Amino acid sequence: MKQVLVVARHELSLFRGIALPVALYFVMPLAILAFVEGGFDVFLRLQDPRAGFSGADLAAPGQATMFGFMSLAVLGFLFLGDHAWGTWNRVRSLGVRPWQIMSGKLGIAYLNQLAIFAFVMVAAALLFNLTVRGPVVALVTVELAVAAVAIGYGLIACAVSNNQAQFNAFAYLGALVLAGLGGALTPFDTLPGWAQAVAPLTPTYWSVRAFETVILEGGGLGDVTLELAVLALFAATFLTIGTFLFDGNKQRTTWA
Repeated sequence: MKQVLVVARHELSLFRGIALPVALYFVMPLAILAFVEGGFDVFLRLQDPRAGFSGADLAAPGQATMFGFMSLAVLGFLFLGDHAWGTWNRVRSLGVRPWQIMSGKLGIAYLNQLAIFAFVMVAAALLFNLTVRGPVVALVTVELAVAAVAIGYGLIACAVSNNQAQFNAFAYLGALVLAGLGGALTPFDTLPGWAQAVAPLTPTYWSVRAFETVILEGGGLGDVTLELAVLALFAATFLTIGTFLFDGNKQRTTWA
């Protein structure tokens, strides 16, 4: 683990070196939330006008999840940067294996996912009257699973991408498609029939279901067992696919 921790510390220093772009993934969810919160609020009031729900109760975790996936672009920038700078080969020449390098990188990316979620949820509670009715431990557990899914998805993107344009396509387009189908951009019941039929095949559908159960219905861990199991399956599948496809010797020399 020593090598993994060294890589992780180096990755963290690189994150600090591009603090402004990293910070945008924390702030942008709140900017988008200011526009979409009203639509979610109307929908929730129509469902139960006496419940006292805020649109942020459902929109905030969806935005945090979507921008968590988008923030994988930072992982891609630093990963491909290692190849462009020759850092990847220099680190490997010191006896550090590809899986150790990627473990350090993915570990920091995972913590970044959690930080984005925590920031958005706290800010939404202060600015948009978000209220979590279930136990916080259940909310945190769901996010731990969602972040693992995102990291598995990021590993796949690292494995198949040769340049930043390709990686961004995975990060941004993937985030938008998953968020749209899962009900993170608009309430699930308002989606067209074909989207509702396809949605259960996406991890965001199960994350939205879990967040809704905890935040709106006050459910605990026992109430989101199925959702957590499915998210864990998605995470394991993505990580397995990414590991299988990843080639540490693959040449990635350009960001174009």
